[in-house]
Amino acid sequence: MRTKPIDLAVLREQMRAVARGEAKTPARPAAPLLAALSPEALDLLGVLLRERPATISDLVALTGRAQPNLSRSLQQLASHGLVGLVRSGREVRPEPLVTGLRVDLLTGTYEPEAASV
Repeated sequence: MRTKPIDLAVLREQMRAVARGEAKTPARPAAPLLAALSPEALDLLGVLLRERPATISDLVALTGRAQPNLSRSLQQLASHGLVGLVRSGREVRPEPLVTGLRVDLLTGTYEPEAASV
């Protein structure tokens, strides 16, 4: 489902309303996210939620996946707002940002369910 282009002034005002707490974050298009949720990506999200590794190196040890492959997967998940990548010096800590997703098949959008910290 294609959405019509939005005027930048309208988008700016929507973003300000969300920042002020006056509006809810709009739902995101689901198709790109669903395409990114391979079995490997879902397994990776599960490990992040269960184990809470302190670094990507720890995640490599937990999953047995190659670091470059793992980093690409994390970047893709981060681009969809599912994972945060927090830099601390030379290390990067992967943080799950969601515990679930609500997909609306009628509108083709999704809303994340925030992870508890």
